Amino acid sequence: MKDTIRSLIDICIIMCAVFLIIHRRVISAALTGTPMPEAPEWHKKCFGCGKEQK
Repeated sequence: MKDTIRSLIDICIIMCAVFLIIHRRVISAALTGTPMPEAPEWHKKCFGCGKEQK
């Protein structure tokens, strides 16, 4: 059980690190107040970013 919990914690740490690496430009823009970077095309298709809301 102890090994399972430690493995889950390790996986969560790795997932957080990957999230921070992927979103580093957005986080930097939010902290410094610079304009947000443009989302990639695949992101716009999958998540509807940039579409007008009705």
